[in-house]
Amino acid sequence: MEIYNIAFQQAVNGNWGVPESTVKHHVLFLIVRGSATYRFGDETVRIRKGEGLFFPKGSLRSSVSDGEEPIQLYSAHFRDTLPEDLALLQNGTFQLIRPLHYDYLKQRFSMLNECWIGKMPYYELIARGILSEILGIVQRELTGGAHSASRRNLAHRIQQHIVQHYNKPLRISELAETVNRSPTYVSTVFKEVTGRTPIEYMHEVRISAARELLLTDNMTIGEISESLGYCDQTYFNYMYKKIVGHPPSHTLKIQNPL
Repeated sequence: MEIYNIAFQQAVNGNWGVPESTVKHHVLFLIVRGSATYRFGDETVRIRKGEGLFFPKGSLRSSVSDGEEPIQLYSAHFRDTLPEDLALLQNGTFQLIRPLHYDYLKQRFSMLNECWIGKMPYYELIARGILSEILGIVQRELTGGAHSASRRNLAHRIQQHIVQHYNKPLRISELAETVNRSPTYVSTVFKEVTGRTPIEYMHEVRISAARELLLTDNMTIGEISESLGYCDQTYFNYMYKKIVGHPPSHTLKIQNPL
């Protein structure tokens, strides 16, 4: 796989769009804010926050943001992949993606972008590894996985609750009440479907939000830590490094180089 570019794009003065043109690489992106309408020939698709889109090399496309709020998205442009790497994606047209693991994918895209911008030793090798993981997760979700629809739906409901309340203390007993299941059942099903516990997922959502704030806001690390529900900044720094691989101060240095 050869990566051409990794980018974090956001609207300027609320306006964003791409004129009709043929893409020279495969494109995969994830919208983290706002929405946009894409046109592929006679087909039109609207993409919202939490959704993504893949379209292969040679696609003729145009796009425009919907203007409801400024759009922000992560995108990857790449080529020279093995056929099996895009088995469920490269069907000649675009593929709309509604990931169950949205917050984890957002975190991985953010890490991919940071790796690409930082250009530390072996960054291309690491970037290919992260992008391969993202492609694998996306295609695994397209197959529906090995779990029943009811279990995937329950996990999705739990995820939604955590995303809506991630800056508050998470108690499994209260989480279980929201979906009318026992705490043990909730923890078991969520771990089976997502590969992580509700608490681990909460931290991933918090740290993903922290990375976004570090990249787009002028808040201090302490202010971000407190806003996300961490009473102890030292613990916030620990969780950030555990999930991302380096402390939040490193993200600030990459975003705001001297």
